[in-house]
Amino acid sequence: MTNLWHALAGAWRFRGLVRAIAERDLRARYTGSVLGPLWLILQPLAMILIYTLVFSQVMQARLPGTQPGVFGYSIFICAGLITWGLFVEISQRTKGIFLEHANLIKKVQFPKLVLLLPVVVVASFNFLVLMLLYFAFLLLIDAWPGWQVLAALPSLAILVLLALSFGLLTGVLHVFLRDVGQIVDIGLQLLFWATPIVYPITILPAAFRELIVWNPMVAPITRIQGVFLGAENHAAGSLWYPLLLAIGLTFLALWCYRRLLGEMLDYL
Repeated sequence: MTNLWHALAGAWRFRGLVRAIAERDLRARYTGSVLGPLWLILQPLAMILIYTLVFSQVMQARLPGTQPGVFGYSIFICAGLITWGLFVEISQRTKGIFLEHANLIKKVQFPKLVLLLPVVVVASFNFLVLMLLYFAFLLLIDAWPGWQVLAALPSLAILVLLALSFGLLTGVLHVFLRDVGQIVDIGLQLLFWATPIVYPITILPAAFRELIVWNPMVAPITRIQGVFLGAENHAAGSLWYPLLLAIGLTFLALWCYRRLLGEMLDYL
């Protein structure tokens, strides 16, 4: 845990570096783009519209604890896709963080784990923008759940910790084995369909439902969807399992980082 405490202590000392990297990442996404920041909205919006058009008529009446309606499936899928996007962005950016900043790492002395902070800052900013639009949509259709939205915070915290620990572990391995990046991308695609994001878990056979709850993404995401659907029985599984897994994965990632840091710097 020493490296983690050094990183937390260094976060304030190197706050200028964190801010500069975060600002550079946000600007780089839209440099030379005619629509600029609008792409932040247009890309997830296109995905949501596609899934809604394809699945809404099939899934509309099968959302647990809700009355079938025009916007029921849209509420369900927006909550799932926006949350999944936060997890994927942190995981994918973190896996390449050491290679991306190799020159900085070799030239400047600073706690290397500080590089994780700009990733979280940028991903959180993108997530908040999308959630504000989602909140506006809920208010427009008179489906705002009220203070119940705060019940989604523990699930979000667990997902961020899972993403960071998984990303750090794969980021260290990625330095030595460049195939890790492609493996992670394929694995995330498989994980997406193994998580009830675009389909309710209730449509699955009972045996498969018991198996799929071992996916640590299931409980947090279904709980967040349940918050916005107003369906208490929508959540699948306990948050204790993904929380303990995230903590264990964090210790494993920090142990690998500490053991391989010297060799990693030589490779870079």
